Amino acid sequence: MAGFGDKPYGLREVKIKPIGGSIVTLPVAQQLTFREMVTSDMLRGDDVIKSVVAFSEGLEWSLEAGGISLEAYAALTGRTAVAAGTTPSRTVTLAAEGGDNFPYLEIYGKALGEEEDDIHCKIFRAKVTALEGRFQNRQFFITTCSGIAVADSSGDTFEFVQNETAAALPTS
Repeated sequence: MAGFGDKPYGLREVKIKPIGGSIVTLPVAQQLTFREMVTSDMLRGDDVIKSVVAFSEGLEWSLEAGGISLEAYAALTGRTAVAAGTTPSRTVTLAAEGGDNFPYLEIYGKALGEEEDDIHCKIFRAKVTALEGRFQNRQFFITTCSGIAVADSSGDTFEFVQNETAAALPTS
């Protein structure tokens, strides 16, 4: 097996895309984590384990990004960030209502390798189940969200792609 892309370092970029929507880059990507949700069971008998079954049924994921992009927050939640005014008096407003239904998303992450390589992670059908941020004295705002990913219509939950030569994440 090829050795390129097998020593990822850091997190260079994270993008999200509501299914059917436009890609948004998270500002100051800090963390992308995932954990496969595995269902398993053991068949016991004759005082020993006779068989084990284990299969992936989904993915738990989380993201952290420095700052707050209302465009990204809107993409995560299915809401709309509304820009108004002209420089130097522009505003962007995002309003939330109880009962808002969050969309399914695609999540793209990229880490660089030790040479000219990189590795990409794509989560195909993710939904936010928790979203938070904190305004705090002497600290930058950090946006944190997490959720569950399920298989898409072709049965894919996530994929990793190792690139011998670093490649850009999708732009559309």
